[in-house]
Amino acid sequence: MKIEIDGKLLHIIEGSSERVKDYLDFMNRLSQDPDNYTLSRYSKIDEQKIIDGSKSWGKSTIMILAYNDSKVVGFFQATRGKYFGLERQFHIAEIAYAVDKEFRGKGLIYVLFNEAIKRLEGVKILTAWVDERNIRSRKLLIKLGFKEACKINEFIYSQIEKTFCNLIMYVGNIDIVKTKLERS
Repeated sequence: MKIEIDGKLLHIIEGSSERVKDYLDFMNRLSQDPDNYTLSRYSKIDEQKIIDGSKSWGKSTIMILAYNDSKVVGFFQATRGKYFGLERQFHIAEIAYAVDKEFRGKGLIYVLFNEAIKRLEGVKILTAWVDERNIRSRKLLIKLGFKEACKINEFIYSQIEKTFCNLIMYVGNIDIVKTKLERS
């Protein structure tokens, strides 16, 4: 799929282990962005763990990447069945996403969200963990019908700020999210 944002052509494609290097380059760029709230804010990027994890892209994990030229400028990831150990719950998917500063607030996240949702067959519930300071992400989830399930104070340590951060867990019904995405 191709879209244009601010005169720039973006290619939206499904991630694969062949594209993991591009994803890692993006994550490393994000780690330099003080407005970034991806996991790179809280710990160093474990490239080998990401490379190993990319083998599940297209299986239990849906990864959608947005490219501008040859660089990833956004991603959306949904991992099915992450909860409850051996009795994994495949009707639940945990999501994570990020967009390069240049494309924030311009609708790219809705495109990525929509592309991932199309591929989540059998999923009924979406979950997301958000740093409570990430107002933009919190507003997005609420706009898409997610509800705040709980807040855990000092849940994750930020390597950048050298402090513990509060996380909020959001939960959304995929049918409501689909309906809200159609309206966005």
